[in-house]
Amino acid sequence: MRVKRKDLEIFLQYLKTIPNLQIKYEQYPTSSRVAANLLWNAGIENDDIYEKNILDLGCGSGILALGAAYLGAKNIFGIDIDPNSITVAKNNCKERDFEEICNWICGDVRELKIKKIDTTIMNPPFGMRKESITRDRDFLITALQYSKVIYSINPHSEKTRQFFRKFCKEHSAEVVDILTMDFEILKQYDFHKKSQHIIKIDLYHIRN
Repeated sequence: MRVKRKDLEIFLQYLKTIPNLQIKYEQYPTSSRVAANLLWNAGIENDDIYEKNILDLGCGSGILALGAAYLGAKNIFGIDIDPNSITVAKNNCKERDFEEICNWICGDVRELKIKKIDTTIMNPPFGMRKESITRDRDFLITALQYSKVIYSINPHSEKTRQFFRKFCKEHSAEVVDILTMDFEILKQYDFHKKSQHIIKIDLYHIRN
């Protein structure tokens, strides 16, 4: 499939974002640049999106799911626990005319019931809050249950890398590659002091 990375990022830039973000769900929107990096790596460099069945866990506004649709995915399932996020994702989907191949589910990823798919793409909660300390593992367990290939954004640290390599091995999976990127966090919650904060994140490529 012939597509320019610049065109992919422009497509993602025009998707509507989620209003009234909720910290209890660790909602930190994926920027168009980061989303394009993940999708380009998965879809163009590794051929894991075109004509594939895709699962987006914690889909938010649908930026990863709809980016996958843009890259020629066959079918897409997006799930998020936040009804407001699902509404935004559905609206974005309708505006881009991808309704025929997209399925949106409002619910907990731990309770997901679908058929096996090919590739999972996700920016899961990092599990940095007391009420969500295991969410990153919950997302990965669901991804491993349903898909052969996973592309996931996770915190950047050697301790985290060691943990997920071991965790994947225990679940008969392998971390194939890890790419480090900058992740922009805009001022969106009361405790944020800066207009923008840049952190390092790791993009995991996992095969099951």
